[in-house]
Amino acid sequence: MNKGFTLIELLVVVLIIGILSAVALPQYTTAVEKARSAEALTLMSSIRYAAERYRLQKDAWPASFNVLDVEIPKVPGSTTNYGGKNFTVTTGSPSGTTGSTFVITAVRSVNKDKYALKTVMTEASDGTITAVRCCGISTDTSTSCGTLASGSGAEKYCSAITSGKNSDF
Repeated sequence: MNKGFTLIELLVVVLIIGILSAVALPQYTTAVEKARSAEALTLMSSIRYAAERYRLQKDAWPASFNVLDVEIPKVPGSTTNYGGKNFTVTTGSPSGTTGSTFVITAVRSVNKDKYALKTVMTEASDGTITAVRCCGISTDTSTSCGTLASGSGAEKYCSAITSGKNSDF
């Protein structure tokens, strides 16, 4: 009697492995993107609290990272860009707003898709500061993230990171 596998048995095994990998790969990609965004969210939280402290001390939002009381890492291989291995972080008041609003933006490029995590801090007339986080397209420079195009890469990643709630997550 011959020992070994028949061609049909081998094809069935390859088919099962293919189906399992087709199901697992999107889940793996989502998990990796969530982990990478956690790096940016942690960094943005540090910047947020440092910027709030600066605002309360100096009565102005910080003009650069250099004046904050936390160390912000630079993008590996860059002397001017801040962030981490996966994100580039910028701050500032959006154009057309008064000095009461400050925005922290972390932009991520994944293949051809780009998305941005954003923290918008607004100071009310009574001095209280509120912060709202959102995820959206990276080219939006306003104080909100705007509407994501259905089926876009930004929508896919933002939805995964924020569990479907792209603003104030």
